[in-house]
Amino acid sequence: MRGLLLLLSALLLLETTDGNEEYNQLSQHDKAIIDKAIKLANENHGKTKHLDFASVLNKNYDKRMLHVILRSTSCDKTTQNIHRKDCKIQDKARPQVSCVDCDGKMSCFLLRETEKIEQALSECLPSRSHLTGAGHSLARKAENEKQTGCLGCI
Repeated sequence: MRGLLLLLSALLLLETTDGNEEYNQLSQHDKAIIDKAIKLANENHGKTKHLDFASVLNKNYDKRMLHVILRSTSCDKTTQNIHRKDCKIQDKARPQVSCVDCDGKMSCFLLRETEKIEQALSECLPSRSHLTGAGHSLARKAENEKQTGCLGCI
């Protein structure tokens, strides 16, 4: 559920982003992954219009995962399946595609396939069931000791 809320909130932010400006600020590593996503999405979901980069939704800092949104553009579909800065993103046009790259494995789904997108994200991202700092020695509790101190400390 938390992931779905994250996805929906990120989609609201997409309305104000310009794919060309954001693409130019990315590293070469990320651009290569996005070009791979563009190629796969155009092969599987592209019909008559070129699908191109619109925005980065989520990026894992250790470069293990990159989640991007691709949208239809004003350009016709051609064999050139890379980012094309001459194409203008069509905000409301279909299809809109979500691509998740996890350790080099790329998955692209239509944006309305939220369950598949959530599954791809959950398989890639580590479990967040632990509490931040819980592994620290000061946060550990002894098994048979009486706990004393402030409520935030025990």
